[in-house]
Parts: sequence; structure tokens; C-alpha cells
Amino acid sequence: MKFSSTVDSLSKENGFLRTVVKVLILADMLLSLAVLFLHDKEPAIVERSSRGLEIVRMTPLNRTEHDIELALKLMLKARFDSAALAPDVFISKRQTEIRETEQREMKTRGLTQATVFRKAVVNKDAATIDFDRVLAIGEIRSALKTVVKVTFEEIDPTELNPYGLRLNDAVAIDSKEVRR
Repeated sequence: MKFSSTVDSLSKENGFLRTVVKVLILADMLLSLAVLFLHDKEPAIVERSSRGLEIVRMTPLNRTEHDIELALKLMLKARFDSAALAPDVFISKRQTEIRETEQREMKTRGLTQATVFRKAVVNKDAATIDFDRVLAIGEIRSALKTVVKVTFEEIDPTELNPYGLRLNDAVAIDSKEVRR
């Protein structure tokens, strides 16, 4: 093999490698720009359905007053109802401790408690809830009208708490204060 053909094949190979490096650098720049522009966008979710694959767009969570009222019903039940399942999903740790103390005391007396939601007046991050507390000893039941001012906080929505709200505090209000 001649020296000139060896140099020629090496120069062709070097030219090819330079071209590949330039293409890879260009691709790297394009991907870096894509990352810079798309890093804060909402993810596109691809969902399988009966019609095939569909792209589902994420939407921001907008709570309506009806959603807040439904969440308040669940928070109220979690806080005051004796038969509530997993109350810690809807109420804060402090309220969970208060609830457990109340329920322990009621259990020693043989009482159970249920709630009947009447209405709620919702403000920005607080609400006034009118409900009935139904206390029962065996088959004997008694309903007590109760008005409570509750504050709630926003948390990340979960499968168990799709509203993303948690009861922070519940303070009983006198019926005289409600009439004012």
C-alpha cells in the first residue's frame, strides 16, 4: 500500500469524524435549548382509552364553591363523626389528637356521634358551618344544633383527598353570635 493512499484514507476518515462531531454538537445545542424552554411546562400525560392513546392536558386546579362545600362535609365528618374512616386525610395533626381524645372519652361513656350537614358560608380560607351533632347511647339519639367556624389549608390533592383541603382549626360559635 502506498503512503499517499494511507494519508488519503486517514484524511477522509478525519473529515467524516469532524462532520459527525459537528452534527452531534448541533444536536446537543438543540436539545439544550429545548430543555431551557420546556423545563417549567406542565407534563403531557398519555392515557390509554378505548379509542387508543390520547394526550391528556394538565389543567390547573380551580376549586369552585361547591367543591369547597363538599370538602367541608368530608372535613366535618372526619373531625366529629365517630364512624369516620382515615380522619387524618382531612384534618390536621392537632385536630386529629383532639378528635382522638374526644372519641376516647365518648367511648368510655358509651356514646357515639354522627353529623348531619346543614349549610356552610365559605370565605377565602375559613368557613362557618351549621350542622347537627347526633349523639347516641344505644338506640337513644339526640340531635344538637352546632355552629362551628373552621379554618382550612391547601395541601396537594391526593387520591383520598381530591379537593386538596385540610381542616386546620374548628371553634364552636354561640348561637347568639350567629344571629348578629
